[in-house]
Amino acid sequence: MALPAGDSPWRGLVVISWTLIALAGLILSGGGGSPLTVLLLAAPLAGLLAGARRMAAEAGVFAALALFMALVAGGLGWLPAPAPWAGALSVPFAFSGLVVSALMIWMLVHSGMAEKLQPVLERSERLPPENSSQTAPTAPIRAPLPQMPEAGVALLDVTLEGRLRAVAGDSFALPAFRPGAALAALFAPDGLPENFGIADGRVTGEATLVSGQRVLITAETGSAGSAIVLFAPPETVADPAEDARTAFETELKKRTAFFASLGHDLRTPLHAILGYAEIMQAELMGPMPEVYADYPSIIHESGTDLLLLVDDILDLARSEAGQPRLDPEPVDLAASAESVIRQLTGHADRAGVTLKLKAQGEAWAEADARAVRQIWQNLVSNAIKYSGSGKTVTLETRIEGGAAILSVQDRGAGIPAADLARMTLPFEQATGAKPGTGLGLSVVRRFAELHGGELRLTSKPGRGTKAEVILPRASEADLLPLDEAAE
Repeated sequence: MALPAGDSPWRGLVVISWTLIALAGLILSGGGGSPLTVLLLAAPLAGLLAGARRMAAEAGVFAALALFMALVAGGLGWLPAPAPWAGALSVPFAFSGLVVSALMIWMLVHSGMAEKLQPVLERSERLPPENSSQTAPTAPIRAPLPQMPEAGVALLDVTLEGRLRAVAGDSFALPAFRPGAALAALFAPDGLPENFGIADGRVTGEATLVSGQRVLITAETGSAGSAIVLFAPPETVADPAEDARTAFETELKKRTAFFASLGHDLRTPLHAILGYAEIMQAELMGPMPEVYADYPSIIHESGTDLLLLVDDILDLARSEAGQPRLDPEPVDLAASAESVIRQLTGHADRAGVTLKLKAQGEAWAEADARAVRQIWQNLVSNAIKYSGSGKTVTLETRIEGGAAILSVQDRGAGIPAADLARMTLPFEQATGAKPGTGLGLSVVRRFAELHGGELRLTSKPGRGTKAEVILPRASEADLLPLDEAAE
């Protein structure tokens, strides 16, 4: 049922009566300029004094509307001039307003005190008189309710008359969730289980709060009342970690697609540059002028370095996105090293570095041939960069048990021990490193791990660095077709 203004029908009636009296007094005594406008403050102040916030707010709204109507009507000339006898009427109207205000304050204070004293009175009724000698059992005094979780759980202690003796836990945003309030004020009509409160015992089921929220309810009813526990059913909520992972994967896919497109756009002109540089190196169109003789090799070397960088970026992005380009097959690590030496000899010569291969015959690994070549290129390029003029970079291949191992040893300045642990992370470089992207070793490590192997770094300051990559050894069954083809 829709109630009038106020917290109850009676309070609403008082508010409306007070508003009509104050408005009539304003009209009869000169409108908005009348001294009786002070009556408009009585009801809101009374509501605030008694702690009835809703009533105070509604009374304030009505007072503002009444004053606004009086001011507008007076300004437009709709209100007649006050009669000579109107001044005499202002006294009884003021007295009436004061009486209504006093009545309003008395009702609010009396109601608030009654609600606060209700649990005390109920407990005192259950206590035996001091001079009583009766031994009949009495209802026990209930201990304070324990601390409950703040969210989703509430514990109610309810009297036999259906009022809340004590409450703890989540209030579920209900104003009536307080001692002294009626239990029925918490639930919608027919919101409690059908057998709730009919007989002693335990009742479990679902209930509907006045807010419409569904809760699980467990109630135990006895001679002293009921103990009720309310649970908010768990809701399916998004896992922040899962959302973050999904967002990361989506972003990673976008980045991979971008790098793939970028790699395609860069590789096309790079292959053209390398092709024309090779033609000039071979002097297929005629001898190069002596002053330009070294230019084709420099162009070819720089283009090769740039192509290697593009491949590093693409391979790292694909591996992070779970899309590595691997096609394992038997690969001779020694033959792959010789190919890389031929490719990088010009670069090493200009740096004054000698490349040397140390191998005892073939060393077959079960790996992706392109990945192996890129591992060699990154390791040898790094070794040349950090070796001084006159130093030697040694490439080595060997078989140990079920592993095929390739390594590159330089005689440069070495890497500080504190930097070794992070050298294989993307974009990380050692202290005092020369300009670069910091991708080479991270790509080498990632390729090794994708093959089921690993990258090992050892370094001694002033004596150089050694990088070893352990790859799975090719099986005899995989090598047999190669031997038959060679025969």
